[in-house]
Amino acid sequence: MNTNATTRSAVAYSLLTLSDGALRMLVMFHLATVGYSALDLAFVFAGYELAGVFTNLYGGRLASRIGLRNTMSLGLSLQVAVLSVLALTPTLPGVWFLCILQGLSGVAKDLTKVGAKSSVATHTSGGQLFAIIALVTGAKNTLKGIGFFLGAVLFWSVGLQPTLISLVVIVSVGMIVSVTQPQDRGEAPETKFRSLLSQIPQINLLAVARLFLFGSRDIWLAIGMPLFFAAAPGWGFWQSGAVMAGYTIMYGVIQAATPRLLHGRPAPGGIITALVTTIPAIVCIGVAVLEWRGGLPPWGMVIMIGIYSSCFAVASAIHSYLIAAYAQAANVSKNIGLYYSANAVGRLCGVLLSGYCYVEWGIIGCVLGAALFCIPAIVCALPLPRPAGTMQISGSTE
Repeated sequence: MNTNATTRSAVAYSLLTLSDGALRMLVMFHLATVGYSALDLAFVFAGYELAGVFTNLYGGRLASRIGLRNTMSLGLSLQVAVLSVLALTPTLPGVWFLCILQGLSGVAKDLTKVGAKSSVATHTSGGQLFAIIALVTGAKNTLKGIGFFLGAVLFWSVGLQPTLISLVVIVSVGMIVSVTQPQDRGEAPETKFRSLLSQIPQINLLAVARLFLFGSRDIWLAIGMPLFFAAAPGWGFWQSGAVMAGYTIMYGVIQAATPRLLHGRPAPGGIITALVTTIPAIVCIGVAVLEWRGGLPPWGMVIMIGIYSSCFAVASAIHSYLIAAYAQAANVSKNIGLYYSANAVGRLCGVLLSGYCYVEWGIIGCVLGAALFCIPAIVCALPLPRPAGTMQISGSTE
C-alpha cells in the first residue's frame, strides 16, 4: 500500500467534507434569520443535490481522462472558489445565485469524492482495501457532522464572513495536500449514459430502494428538522447544529460498524433489509401522532431522531454491501454509478419535499412524508436475493 498517497487523499477529502457541512449550516441559518422560507431553503440546496446526480454519473469518466489527482484538485479548487465568492460579499446573494453556488459546491464535493476514493483504492492492496475504505467513510461522516456543529457555532458566535474566511483557509490546505501527491491516470472507471440502467434486476430494485430510503431521511432531516429545533423555545442555531452533528456522526459510526457486526454471518437478503427499513417508518408515524396529540418536547424529538437514524444507518450499510455483492457477482462494477446517482436523486427529492412539507404542514408533514417514502424502499427490498456466502467486512459507500 502507498501510505503517503492514501493519507494525502484522505486528508484532502476530509477537509473538504468539514467545509461542506459547515457551509450548509451557514447558508441555512443565515437565510432563515433574514426571513426566507423553508421552501426557499429547499430550492437553494436542490442545486447541490442536482449537481450530485450528474457528477456521480460522469465524475468517473472525467477522472479517467485527467487523472485522479487532477480530479480531486479540481473539486477542491472549485470549493475554494465558491467559498471565496461568498466570503467577499457583505451578505449572502439571492436565492437563484445561491442555488448556482450550491450546485458548484455539490460538483466540488463529488469530484473530490471520486478522486479520493479511487486514489485510495488504487494505492491499497486487496487485503487492506475494505478496512481503509471503511475508515475513510467513517471519517467523512464524522467530519461532516463536526462541520454541521462548527458552522452553526461559528455563525452564532463570530458571524458569517469570518467563518467563510476560515473555511477558505481549511479547503486551501486540502488543495495543497492534493496537488503534491503523485498523479495517476486511467484508474477510475468510465460511466456512460447508455449503460445507466442495469441489465441485472436486483441492482435496479436496490437503486430504487436506495432512492426512497435517502429521500425519506432528507424529507424529515434536511430542512424541516433543523428549522424545527432552531425555532423551539429555549433553543437556537447552535443547538440545532448540534443535533445535526450528533445524528450524522452517530449514523456514520453505525454504518461503519454494521459490516463488522455481521462479519462471518450469512449475508442479509431482501427480507432482513425490508424489516430494518420498516422501523424508521414506524418511528416517523409515532412522531407524527405524538406531535398531533400535543407536541414532542425538543429532547423527545432528539430521541426519536436517534432511533430513526440508527435503523437508517443499518439499512444503508446493508444496501452498500448488497450493491457491492451484486456487482461483483455479475462483473458489472459500472452499476455502482447507478447506485450513487439513485442516492443523489433521493436526496434531491427529499430536500425539495422537506421544504414544501414544512411550509405546508410543519414537522408533522415532514415525518409523514418520510414514512411514505419508506414504503417503496421496503417493497423494493423484499424480493432482493441473499448473496451467496457470508458477510465480509465492508464500508458504506455513502
